[in-house]
Amino acid sequence: MDITYLGAGSVKLVGKNLTVVCDPAGEVKAKADVVTWSAHVSEGEGEVYRTLPGAMLIDSPGEYEVKGSMIAGVPARLHMDESGHRGSVYSIEIDGVNVVVAGNIAGKLDEDQIENLGQVDVLVVPVGGGGLTLDAEGAAAVVAQLEPGYVVPVHYDDGITTYAVPQASVELFLKEMGVSPEPESKLRVNPKEAPAETQVVLLTRAGA
Repeated sequence: MDITYLGAGSVKLVGKNLTVVCDPAGEVKAKADVVTWSAHVSEGEGEVYRTLPGAMLIDSPGEYEVKGSMIAGVPARLHMDESGHRGSVYSIEIDGVNVVVAGNIAGKLDEDQIENLGQVDVLVVPVGGGGLTLDAEGAAAVVAQLEPGYVVPVHYDDGITTYAVPQASVELFLKEMGVSPEPESKLRVNPKEAPAETQVVLLTRAGA
């Protein structure tokens, strides 16, 4: 199963039989079987999904089976919400690999959320902060909670993406984690070759 970074908070997961695009931002040219959206989309807010014709849209909590893969949306509070659970953290199982996409969650997960997400092979987590997403310290705290095999930081200042709120550099998160990985174009995950300790993988933006 391969993971590529599409910019902002978006990644593409490609398995043998299923392709999932998570949290597409702006005009997305990628093809997908499924699009997941971490913030619940109300009527009139889903125009971006028209750039992915034929894709199944998942934008709310629940359990979904698509082409033999399981996708579970776990209710969560968004970072900019004062109350309620208007977001979802997704657990996406493809080819025996469980990818958790944190989205713009407000902070640490509770015990029920952690249990519902299961064993995490890959965690995709925003790190830019600015009151919009988790910052470096908050993202590191979620990493410590979930103890994933791999961590893919997203939603930071990449010098290309324009955000509604300025985002910090990914370097702050890497410093918080005490690592300095070389950028890679994609992450290929084999469930039979899990790392002994959590590895941070810095992905270059596709097409950048």
